[in-house]
Amino acid sequence: MGVKAAVAVGAAGIAVGVVARSLVKGRSESDGDGRHPEGWKAVTVLGDPAAFEQGGYPEPLQRLVEVLEVRVQPAPGDKGFEVHARVKDGADPAVFGDDDPEQALRAALRDAKQIVETGEVLRPVPRPHGERPTTLFGAVVDKAEDEAKGEGVL
Repeated sequence: MGVKAAVAVGAAGIAVGVVARSLVKGRSESDGDGRHPEGWKAVTVLGDPAAFEQGGYPEPLQRLVEVLEVRVQPAPGDKGFEVHARVKDGADPAVFGDDDPEQALRAALRDAKQIVETGEVLRPVPRPHGERPTTLFGAVVDKAEDEAKGEGVL
């Protein structure tokens, strides 16, 4: 494949990503402020809910538990369980440090899910393949990895 073809393929990939992101944003904006009703966030976890709740929640949720409302219920179709959480009204913002409370909650739910399912929080950085020159595709993947803890699917 020539350089022009590679650039065209890269540009097409970026265009698809921009269109997909704008469609998701458009859908969220049409739902009001794009937030789950009443501020609840949820993840589905493959595992035993009793093991999740025994001895306290996994560390990412445990450090925020005093400012969260948390409920656990079976997932549809016996596919594990769902963890629903939201920040309590009047919660002390100092618990979140410099982080946005909603983003901190999302990250804590994702990390708790990974701990239950795999035993650790998976991190893409430092990248296992080491340093590499920046390429069009590599830059897109690196940006997606860097923003993975932000908005989007839990």
